[in-house]
Amino acid sequence: MDNLIERITKFNEELYSKEKSRLENQEKSFKVIKGKIPIIVSAPHSIKQLRKVKEAEYQTGAIVSILAEETKCFAIYKTYNNFDDANYDIENNEYKEEIKHIVKEDNIKILLDIHGAKDEHSFDIDLGTAYGENINNNIEILKSLRDCFKKYKIENVTENETFKADSIRTIGKYINKKTKIPCIQLEISWKYRNLDNLDNIERLIKALKEFILSF
Repeated sequence: MDNLIERITKFNEELYSKEKSRLENQEKSFKVIKGKIPIIVSAPHSIKQLRKVKEAEYQTGAIVSILAEETKCFAIYKTYNNFDDANYDIENNEYKEEIKHIVKEDNIKILLDIHGAKDEHSFDIDLGTAYGENINNNIEILKSLRDCFKKYKIENVTENETFKADSIRTIGKYINKKTKIPCIQLEISWKYRNLDNLDNIERLIKALKEFILSF
């Protein structure tokens, strides 16, 4: 994947350098990328969030932006901290409401909600589906996703091990309940987001790209 580190670095520089100006100009706290393939990828923690004053889940915004660019899927990611947590708050949550609107307006079929996890967990990727409820018990979707990861040698993929997305506060559960489309929360360990391990990031993006293009 040509110039991947340059693309990610440029994205991050633009995202974090403009955060203050966005807040001052009272723009929306997220960006939407319109696509053609009826899948939406989301990065609600691409910047620092308020709930526990947690750091940004680095590279998640860049990953969804690159996927949108290369597959023409839809994407949404946070661009500044407006003192909320898009994956927790329910009332006055513009991020969740925007996803719901896009799903209905553009006939979206699947949501992939991208998050970052620390390497202290035992998995490379944990797929949160509320034990199948958030994907309407469609096990073929999970099988297809796991097959894509396996093809690119990402094999330590768990399901609902740590991050289950079983609370209505999560984007996966909320959007599934409101729209009935399959929603998967992907918790990606640091070693697949660390720019020092560029090969890992490249394999991750290729796997997700193949999954998206299969639809």
